[in-house]
Amino acid sequence: MNRQVLLSTLESIRFLNGVTAEDLEQLADIARLEEYDEGDVVFAAGDSVDNVYLVVGGEITLEVNGSGVSPQRLLTVGPGESLGWSALIRRRQRVSTAKVSAPTLVFRIDGEQLLAVCEQNTRLGYQIMRSTAAALADRLHAMRMRFLEVYRLQPNSFLCDNAEVGVD
Repeated sequence: MNRQVLLSTLESIRFLNGVTAEDLEQLADIARLEEYDEGDVVFAAGDSVDNVYLVVGGEITLEVNGSGVSPQRLLTVGPGESLGWSALIRRRQRVSTAKVSAPTLVFRIDGEQLLAVCEQNTRLGYQIMRSTAAALADRLHAMRMRFLEVYRLQPNSFLCDNAEVGVD
């Protein structure tokens, strides 16, 4: 893929909204484009945490395994979203499994390289962490809804005086 197409593809990823063209150049230096087929495992629970992924196209489902239960789907990550944020906080092991549910194209970025770039370029680092925080907020909401679904609770079961408890 030529450099201009690479930059254009990075620019199209919603997770990178607000990142300057100059900062995209830095990301292009450390991003590797990878393709996955349906059924492939991007990473598994227990794997070391090394990479952050930005989904260009396709779908990846996050699952958790429990003792004596079949894998449970937590959420699905699609185009424009990120996966593998744990690499940004230097966690050691994955706690979920990421399975490809449709042919998928991602940018794989080494977490240590990304952290080094973000520490040197605080403007980019701020934008990456801000986008990561927004993604985590969306995932917490999705997890809450999944919890309610699994335990067949009403969404307002966790409301107290019209304010959500424990979400922030």
